[in-house]
Amino acid sequence: MKKIYIVLVLIIAVFISWQPAFARTATTWIEKGDALEKRGIHTEAVKAYTKAIEYDPGCADAYLKRGTTLFSERKSNCAKSLTDLTTAIKLAPENANAYYQRGIVNYYMINNEQALSDMKTAAALGHKGAQKWLASKTETEIKQAEVIPLTVKPIVYFDHDKSDIKPFYHKLLEEIGTALDERAPGISILLSGHADDTGTEKYNDALSLKRANTVKEYLVKNFNISSARITVTAYGESMPATSNSTLKGRSLNRRVEIVFSY
Repeated sequence: MKKIYIVLVLIIAVFISWQPAFARTATTWIEKGDALEKRGIHTEAVKAYTKAIEYDPGCADAYLKRGTTLFSERKSNCAKSLTDLTTAIKLAPENANAYYQRGIVNYYMINNEQALSDMKTAAALGHKGAQKWLASKTETEIKQAEVIPLTVKPIVYFDHDKSDIKPFYHKLLEEIGTALDERAPGISILLSGHADDTGTEKYNDALSLKRANTVKEYLVKNFNISSARITVTAYGESMPATSNSTLKGRSLNRRVEIVFSY
């Protein structure tokens, strides 16, 4: 009985001593990320925040800072940034800055209703930046900013191992191209290419990039749109829309998502 008691005491002692070390390690990586971010070294800062998350998956601050830094590093990181900021809000629902930063990303992606909601929440929690943002715009202006009469993220799907655009999507791309040319000359678009998990990761990375570039080339060739207004990114098989375990799931993962931005 005495031996069992001693073992229990040792286990408790180890657990108690382990917790602060665990926290300190995550905090150390966050501090390192902050220092890198201040110097404008965004890529390395993201890596540091990722390390903090690995040590403490429940650290809302690490998700908030990684999401914010991803967006600062490259606007085409908006989808990844949005995911991190949403996680931060789930972990810390009273964090005004998380709502504010997500509002900025949502507004960039023309998710204007959600941007407005985020800014109102941030302002209610006392965020000065959100209060100033709301004061500079009216709800009507924000809602009417959605000048393109399409879903926020139109999607072009592809056949297995193919990157050519099926005729079915020509009408959709014509609508987008015409809107960008005639009604929204100040808006740019982000094309993110994706693949299912058939084949190697390297092959799928290349295939998803080829799909996104195919859509870009179609828009540039057929409409009066500068290639500089179209940003292309590729995620390969890393961001499936649904499970790859079925034929239907894989067909939904072979796609290019289209996001509009100011």
